[in-house]
Parts: sequence; C-alpha cells; structure tokens
Amino acid sequence: MSLQPVVTSLATNPTGGDPISNILVASALGAAIAVLAATGPSLGQGMAAAKAAEAVGRQPEATGQIRSTMLIGSVVAETGGVYGLLVALILLFANPLVDLYINAIRQL
Repeated sequence: MSLQPVVTSLATNPTGGDPISNILVASALGAAIAVLAATGPSLGQGMAAAKAAEAVGRQPEATGQIRSTMLIGSVVAETGGVYGLLVALILLFANPLVDLYINAIRQL
C-alpha cells in the first residue's frame, strides 16, 4: 500500500492548513483515547479488590488463595492500560507519522 496519494493530497492542502499541525492534533486525540483505555482496567481492578475483601471477610482461611488469584487477575487487566499508555507516549513524543510525512515530502 502506497502512501504517496495521501502525502500528495496533504502537501497540496487546498484549505491552507498546516499538515504537520493536523498530524499533531490527530496524534494528541489518539493519545487521549489511548489513555482513556486505562479507565476500564482501573475500574475492574477496584471491583476485584472489593470482591476479594468481601471474600476474605467471609472466609479468612482462604486469604492466600484469594490474594494470589486477585493479583494475577489485576496483572492481566493492567496490561491493557499499559499498552494504552505506551501508544499515547509514542504518539506524543516519538511520533512516526511526522517523520513519515517529512520523508514523503522530500521524495516529491
């Protein structure tokens, strides 16, 4: 798939807007959406901790097993939030789209 038509249309932007600014705005919006992805795991971890506390209150002798199961579930749930944070950091600080655009403009 070639990005040449997209880059050409961005380079000859009829509205007069700056294409790099458009890329940065879209990247910031993408980063915000990626960070919002962390709300689901955080809510799930809070609910899991609440249920674990209830379970320990009902069966104190099963504390070790409940704690280990809750921690494994929290680790699995947190991976989605970490991936969202990683995507947001890449889009904000190491944006590959700007470099791709600049390199494509140089080839025109």
